[in-house]
Amino acid sequence: MSTKRTAPVTPIRPSKPATRRSWGRIGWIIAGLVVAAFVLLTLLAEMITDWMWFGSQSLAEVYTTRLWLALGVFFGAGIIATLLLFLNWMLAWRVSRPSIIYPGQKEGLPRRPVRWLTLIAAIVVGFFLALTAAEEWPTILLYLNGGSFGQTDPLFNNDIGFYVFSLPFFKLLRGWALGLLVLSAIGAVIIYLVGNLPQINTQFAGLQGSSASNRPSFKLTLDGRIATHLTILGAIFLALIGIGYWFDRFDLLYSTSSAAYGAGYTDVNARLPALNIMMAIAGVMVILLLVNLRVRTWKLLAGAIGAWLIALILVGGVYPAIIQQFVVKPSESELEKPYIVNNIKFTRQAFGLDKFSEREVPAVTSVTSQQIAENANIVSNIRLWDYRPLLATYGQLQAIRSYYRFGEVDIDRYTLSGTLRQVMISARELVANELGENVRTWENQHVRYTHGYGAVVSPVNEIEGEGLPKLLVKDIPPVTDTPELKITRPEIYYGEQASEYVFVNSSAVEEFDYPKGDTNAFTRYAGQGGVDMSSFLNKLLFAIRFGDGNVMLSPYITPGTRVLFHRNIHDAANLLAPFLSYDDDPYIVISDGKLYWIQDAYTHTDKYPYASPYNENFNYIRNSVKVVTDAYSGNMTFYIVDPSDPIVEAYRGIFPDLFKDASAMPQGLRAHWRYPEQLLNVQARMYATFHMTDPQVFYTKEDVWSIPTGSAGDASLVPAEAYYVNMQLPGDTEEGFMLIQPFTPNTKDNMIAWMAARSDGADYGKVDVIRYPKQQLVYGPRQIEARIDQDPIISQQLTLWNQSGSKVLRGNLLTIPISDTVLYVEPLFLQSIQSSSVPELKRVIVATGNSVGIGSDLNEALDVAFKIKPGQVVGGDGGTAPVPTPLPGATTPPATPRPAGTPSAGSPSDLTQSALDHYDRAQQALKSGDWQTYGQEIDAMKRDLDQLERLVGTPTPAP
Repeated sequence: MSTKRTAPVTPIRPSKPATRRSWGRIGWIIAGLVVAAFVLLTLLAEMITDWMWFGSQSLAEVYTTRLWLALGVFFGAGIIATLLLFLNWMLAWRVSRPSIIYPGQKEGLPRRPVRWLTLIAAIVVGFFLALTAAEEWPTILLYLNGGSFGQTDPLFNNDIGFYVFSLPFFKLLRGWALGLLVLSAIGAVIIYLVGNLPQINTQFAGLQGSSASNRPSFKLTLDGRIATHLTILGAIFLALIGIGYWFDRFDLLYSTSSAAYGAGYTDVNARLPALNIMMAIAGVMVILLLVNLRVRTWKLLAGAIGAWLIALILVGGVYPAIIQQFVVKPSESELEKPYIVNNIKFTRQAFGLDKFSEREVPAVTSVTSQQIAENANIVSNIRLWDYRPLLATYGQLQAIRSYYRFGEVDIDRYTLSGTLRQVMISARELVANELGENVRTWENQHVRYTHGYGAVVSPVNEIEGEGLPKLLVKDIPPVTDTPELKITRPEIYYGEQASEYVFVNSSAVEEFDYPKGDTNAFTRYAGQGGVDMSSFLNKLLFAIRFGDGNVMLSPYITPGTRVLFHRNIHDAANLLAPFLSYDDDPYIVISDGKLYWIQDAYTHTDKYPYASPYNENFNYIRNSVKVVTDAYSGNMTFYIVDPSDPIVEAYRGIFPDLFKDASAMPQGLRAHWRYPEQLLNVQARMYATFHMTDPQVFYTKEDVWSIPTGSAGDASLVPAEAYYVNMQLPGDTEEGFMLIQPFTPNTKDNMIAWMAARSDGADYGKVDVIRYPKQQLVYGPRQIEARIDQDPIISQQLTLWNQSGSKVLRGNLLTIPISDTVLYVEPLFLQSIQSSSVPELKRVIVATGNSVGIGSDLNEALDVAFKIKPGQVVGGDGGTAPVPTPLPGATTPPATPRPAGTPSAGSPSDLTQSALDHYDRAQQALKSGDWQTYGQEIDAMKRDLDQLERLVGTPTPAP
């Protein structure tokens, strides 16, 4: 009886619980998804809140135009890149996949995983290519909207607009396509190598297993489809290289290898033909590669590559060097002459120098008192206050609280009581970070302390008390006796110092307005700036944007509350129009009782043919836009002030809602346009070379000018700054507000010319250049500084002041054209070495062609410089002049009785006795080491002697 065997029953085992490793992987995946979601949510919140902010500026269309364009370019470029990468790589996998067999496999890699992995890789690489394309949206928009400059280049006869608008786009397209092609080829080559790796390994194994005598030769047989694929990619690559040679032809217009910037003799007669040859060879190589698909020989292609290398070395390198060395160099000035003319012409056009009005005036070196009297309005507006010490003075006298800050002092002009007056003005902004540590809470920084308050205004030349500025607008709330400077809306929510986001118009709490004795004044924001915070969604979005949970939790954010952000006017302007560049010096303006910021904006490019670049950054610039920001509401308006600029007109075509015509600007703001100092600095430095229009003079650089050096407030010397003055140009009948920049020869310190940029009315933007004859001497700023330093009285005074616990700050030396002459004025400030000291304007130095004078104010300095007395001949020109009356607004010396340390006024005997008394007290102070008293007594003695000299007409030597 047989027994039946049964198979053993395998017990069913329960599934194993997830291991720690698998749980760890799941945790990492979840964490990665959370991080990705957080980043995506943050980006989304920032985009939506920025769109809301653009909407608060009534410029939502500007944001959506940029956003849709960037997204369109991103997705369009991404789809094209992903598709081409995927097709190239899948083609390579299709050829190679069957050959890739690993142990345990019967056939090549499975198709589905390969397809998905390839698609994912193509999407990732395409994403980065799409990002690079999307970042270039301004280039694409300018290509689509760019117009004509109305000027062609002399080599290719293309309009300048082709180089500024079209060529950058074509280069972008070619560079992007070349990058896509290279990445496609690299991926395909890697895949083909992987696919043929088994064959390569087999060949090497056979070689290693054979003896040296019968070892077979290594021969790798590739699939014909591989050669076809790579050949087509190579042909496209060479075609793009040939296109690059075509673009390189235009780059000759920016060549730096000749005597002048732009295409020179060697560029035109050697490098241009070489590039044409290289382009032709690249075209031949493309044809040979395509022919090779049928002929299957590499000899023709190898010959073409050899010809290309030979041409690259000989035609592209050796031949131009030979032409430059043996043809151009022996007669460079003559051969390069037409190209130097191009460089001069196009540089002057690109920087607006061709519009400058140039004329020469006689070099009269001395100013007469008659000229001073005839130009009293100009002299009375000479700026004595330097913005650097005045900023410290404002900070000490008018900051009121530690959280208020004056960022800078600006110079402007206002018509006060029917008279045009130059003033210094500065906005009192609030910096919440300067609050004391014990009160620097979230509530105070974001809800309570929300805005600055008012401004300080003072004349450029008036002094009060012990050398302090006379304040036309001061204190909190703003106090003024001048109706034109009355401020009815003093709150500053937007400015240069603002950085924190703030919540305003809360029904639960009031904002701090300004300090008021032992208490504070409070207010609520009444404007429409910022974004409404009434909805839960808005709270959530801004909480995510700021990374601040208090936005969701604070009871002070109530229905009607608005959030003000992007309050820094520099950042806000860059966000609205990032394609413009902005002046570093916005200035505050009082108009119709409100405060506004005016900021200059520029268009520029480095693609202007033949134009020499400024600091290697750009070779074309225009001050095409002025941006006006309401300091209360934050509303920003972009006014086009130079519609002749093709670049800004292209941007206007792109963003019609962003720009307004200058005629739409309120007249109260239009009256405060200033020619930008930053622009004039660029133009002056370019004009220093490109005032030379004769090519021979330009070639030898024999008449290059320089910006003179001046005092930086201490002993250091820096390039002299351009400065604003009220003045009347030679030949003009009216005075105006102008920006002045003197010039000196490159190797000398005498003044050769000066430049004046107009800022008023229809003359805005006009620049006049006044030249002096080269054969006559006109003192330059450095020579005047040297004469001041050599004056024994001034030198002694500076030495004494710098030894008595104080330091002397020297203001800008101003060169003031008066008729056909020049008057030099330099203020001296005295400041204690203590940290909380207030700089005081103590002396004014006046210099003319043949005299230097110092006084406690401008009138006194002029009297000393001219040594005027009735009927006296002054200035060395044979003319007579009466004693000038005190200038409007200038401080006159106090009447008797005078306090100790000041000179006496009276008869000659009284003045003589007073001078002796001051001398005796000075000697006593010297013995006791009291340098401050010594300086005061010496100064008072000198003033007695000067007054005595004016009375009796006989110079009295100082002891």
